[in-house]
Amino acid sequence: MRKLVSVLLISLTLASQIQGPLSNPIMNELESTHLGKAFLKLLSLKSKAQQFDFSKLYAALDDLQNSIKQRLADEQQAYQQDEVQYFTDKEFFSGQITQFQNEIASLEIDVTDFTESRDLLQIALNGKVDELKEVQSLADGLAARIKKEEEIFKDQQNQYTNAVQALDQALQLIGQLRDGSFIQNRGVSFLEEGLKQLQHQRIMYGPLITAFTQIMAPSFNDSEASAKVQKLIQNLRDTIVKNKTDLENAYQQVRSIDDHNLSQYNQRINNLSTIVIPTIQAEIQTRDAQIQTKQNLLRDAQTNFKTATDNLDNTNNRWVERTNEHNKLMDQLLTQQSLFPKIVNQLEGAGVRRR
Repeated sequence: MRKLVSVLLISLTLASQIQGPLSNPIMNELESTHLGKAFLKLLSLKSKAQQFDFSKLYAALDDLQNSIKQRLADEQQAYQQDEVQYFTDKEFFSGQITQFQNEIASLEIDVTDFTESRDLLQIALNGKVDELKEVQSLADGLAARIKKEEEIFKDQQNQYTNAVQALDQALQLIGQLRDGSFIQNRGVSFLEEGLKQLQHQRIMYGPLITAFTQIMAPSFNDSEASAKVQKLIQNLRDTIVKNKTDLENAYQQVRSIDDHNLSQYNQRINNLSTIVIPTIQAEIQTRDAQIQTKQNLLRDAQTNFKTATDNLDNTNNRWVERTNEHNKLMDQLLTQQSLFPKIVNQLEGAGVRRR
């Protein structure tokens, strides 16, 4: 369009300045180019300007001018609509960016809080596991001590029981010796065996052994001495029975305390192993699941944030391109529109007027 208008203006200018006919060489040279042909046409129009009606030419120029005006209006309207859409999209994506930024900040805080809570739970779990090991060690040590002390107690108890049985046998021997049935019925060897049993007991039986040795002598016939020995044996038996009773009472007191402590240890072990530790482990699993969920949401929010940022950048870039295209097109259309008065002036100056 711009070239066409320029050619038209140049041709009209030249044609308006020529007076008289052109020579054949000039005519031939002009007819060899498009510009020359256009010039010759306009030259002929000038010569016949008074004979023809150029209303259709002016109508075509008016239509072309109106078309450019309409394109200017359409472009301006489209640009304004695009501008409204641009600011709408920009506001939307900017809102998304702000939303996702807030989500990311909130989720990062949640992940940090849950992680710190999980770390505290892990510390608590480690402490309870150590406590369980310690209590188990105490329980095992106490159980071992109880078993060992029970063995010692039973051994001492057996010694006292055997001592009492031996003394009962001694009292029986004394009774048989005093009524003469011992030598007749059992013989001296039985008494000697009984004395050997007494010698192997825990308590020292020195005086009793001496007395029995005297009684066993063939010439022994002292009922008073025999009675003293019998009394000595009875007193010793009573002492042993009392010692045995004291031993059992003392052992039961200590054992009762040990059993109570062992029961307490076992209760703590059971509580730690079946309630406390599983509860903490379950809470840790819950925290791990919460952390995983928050991390997934955080990744989604970060992805959405990047997408919204890219969308906003693309929207801004497209708007810059659209504005550049709009400005360029408007400049072109305005330039073309400004040519029409010049064209009309040149036409009228060449004698091509409206009718």
